[in-house]
Amino acid sequence: MEALRCEESNLGPGTAAQAESSRAAALHGKDLLDEGYTVDQVVHGYGDICQAVTELATETSAPITVSEFHTFNRLLDNAIADAVASYGQYQDASISAQGAQDLHHRMGTLADEQRQLLETALKALDALKVGNIGLMGATGTLLEDSLLKLRELIDKSLPEIRLSTGMTAPPKP
Repeated sequence: MEALRCEESNLGPGTAAQAESSRAAALHGKDLLDEGYTVDQVVHGYGDICQAVTELATETSAPITVSEFHTFNRLLDNAIADAVASYGQYQDASISAQGAQDLHHRMGTLADEQRQLLETALKALDALKVGNIGLMGATGTLLEDSLLKLRELIDKSLPEIRLSTGMTAPPKP
C-alpha cells in the first residue's frame, strides 16, 4: 500500500517503499516454493489479488481511476516478477543442493561396495599366504571372484561419475 501511495504521489521508482515491496515479494516467492506451489500457482495467486481488489472496489462503490488501476497493475506486475525470480533462484539452488546430496550418497555407497569386495579379496589372499591352500581351490576362486566384481563395479561406476561431474571423456594419461 505504501508503494502505491509513493507511486501516486510521483515519488518515483527506487523509493524505500518500493524496495520493501520488492523484498516482500521475493520472500513470498521463496515461501511459496517451500510450501510446494508451482510457478504457475505463484503467478495466478497475484492475479487473484488483482481480481479481489477490483471486486472489493466494486462492492464498496469505491471508485478506482484509470491512473490508479494502471499504477496498481504496474506494481502488481513488479511484485509478480520479483516473486517469480526469487522462486526460480531458490528452486535452482534447491535442485543443485539435492543433486550434490544425491551424488554424495551414491559415492558413499560405491565406496562401501568397493571396500567390501577389497576386504574379501585381502582375506582370501591372507588365507592363501598362511596355509597350504592352492589357488585352484575355493579360496582362490573367492579371491578371483572378488577381484572380478571389483573391476566390474569400477568399470560400471566410472562413466556415471564422469557424467555427474561434467567430464565427457576420460582424462588423458
